[in-house]
Amino acid sequence: MEFNDYTLYCNLDTILKERGISVLKLSKEIGHRRSTIMELMHNTNMEKKRISAELIMKLCLYFEVSPNDLFDVRRKE
Repeated sequence: MEFNDYTLYCNLDTILKERGISVLKLSKEIGHRRSTIMELMHNTNMEKKRISAELIMKLCLYFEVSPNDLFDVRRKE
């Protein structure tokens, strides 16, 4: 298996749309920068991104999901 063929994919965009929550509202309610949330939402530069355990925890608690619901490992397109 070639690890370079895969990337971490964040499902935040789908979750936000399903719940009808804006990035601005999420940012204010969890106390995290909007720019970081936007990067996760658009899966920007995920190969090099460092996502804090605190942010993952906040997102999971806020949406009542597990990290497995929030992230997938996908083959690069």
